[in-house]
Amino acid sequence: MAHTLLFSGYGAPGCDDLAVCRLTADGTLETLSTLRHGRAPSFCCRGQNGWIYAASERGDGADVTAYVLDGTTLREIARIEIPTGRGLCHLYACGDVIYGSCFENGLYFAVDSALTRILWQFQPAGANAHWVQSVGHALFLADLGNSRLYRLALENNLPTGSVKTLPQPTGSGPRQVLDAGDGMLDCVYELDGHMRVLNHDGCTVSTVQASTVPKPRSWPGGACATADGTLFVSNRGPNTISAWQRNGPTRHFLCEWPTGDWPRALCAVPGTLYLLAACQREGAVHCYDCSPLPHRAPTETASLALPGASCALVLD
Repeated sequence: MAHTLLFSGYGAPGCDDLAVCRLTADGTLETLSTLRHGRAPSFCCRGQNGWIYAASERGDGADVTAYVLDGTTLREIARIEIPTGRGLCHLYACGDVIYGSCFENGLYFAVDSALTRILWQFQPAGANAHWVQSVGHALFLADLGNSRLYRLALENNLPTGSVKTLPQPTGSGPRQVLDAGDGMLDCVYELDGHMRVLNHDGCTVSTVQASTVPKPRSWPGGACATADGTLFVSNRGPNTISAWQRNGPTRHFLCEWPTGDWPRALCAVPGTLYLLAACQREGAVHCYDCSPLPHRAPTETASLALPGASCALVLD
């Protein structure tokens, strides 16, 4: 069965930075259409309305742009400027609400899915806002700059009540939070190169190094998990992907294999054994067949060039 994918990246002068592609059953990648967004669309997400939302990671501001897929072509339908944002690096769809994280000035925000108004903002002093994730009836925010997580209660997909600060190890730099089930979180830490399992109060349950390669050191760039409990982490520096098996509060190492230069987002394609890795400095997205796990490392089936590649998203 084929899947439609969207790749995005920081782009390069005169180059398109959004690509709609097809992933075939044998792991081939085929470009269907490309588009120039032009404002460093480093991250995209899909809303429950079917719209595709692109973050503009600008140094002079922030905007969210919505596209629809018209056949195999992207068509812009809405845009909202975030007046107090700068360096928008992550978007997250939670029901009919779209959350954003502005790395450069620490602003977290929420807008309605029609992109008509700003619904909520939160800006801790000294923050590098990097990730928003809902888990159950709670919203977790990753603050890389202050080495903190924040937890808020959710009501109708919006935060309610006071903010609970969850301090993390000094200098650890939490970058991404994933729901690990069983009341736990997987958290990737950019600055100290670790991956930690946390409870919902932010307390560490177990810790592993994201990469087993001693040098160069790793700045983990992203993670994703499959339905069967396999966790993948991209390791910038050694330029590898490591695979782990979730087993309650522990993470068991499966293997680690080389990928392109400076891997960012990873995307496991549902219903398949394919994993996508967007490698920024190489300017390419790689596709891996993970069926050899856990006995052997995955094999590459295809790659596709995209300047500053940083995000891979499954559309159908």
